[in-house]
Amino acid sequence: MKRLLPAAILLTVLCLLLCSCATTSEEAPKQFSLSRNEEKKNEIGMLVGSVSYGVGFFFPTAYDILDISLIKTDSVTGLVSEISHQRIRNLLNFPVQFTVRYDKADLQDTETCSLIVTLLVNDNVKAQGISLIQRNDTGLAETSLVLIPV
Repeated sequence: MKRLLPAAILLTVLCLLLCSCATTSEEAPKQFSLSRNEEKKNEIGMLVGSVSYGVGFFFPTAYDILDISLIKTDSVTGLVSEISHQRIRNLLNFPVQFTVRYDKADLQDTETCSLIVTLLVNDNVKAQGISLIQRNDTGLAETSLVLIPV
């Protein structure tokens, strides 16, 4: 046993020396580059807000779902597309606070943003609401929305 310990140490040191002697190129491969200029990460924006239930009282159950869609409309072409989507389950009560994350690169200056919220009860639409989202210097402004029963 005493002979194995020095041999293991010697083998470990030898392996470390061989690894350090490996040839290295002067140029790092591009996939391992740490340069900020080569790869630009997209900036994530966050839209925060609240949803309240309009007329009367509504007491959600464990099966109810609040479906939130952030959509954009191009004012030049009229093309409508979804930027982000979120589903909130296990609603406790209203108003419901939410945060929707989106890629800021998906928004252009010629586009307007809207928020569409649907309350699903047993897979049936119970209430809906829509809101036009204002922009500010940092992205999309905080919003509040009232659901109207359908």
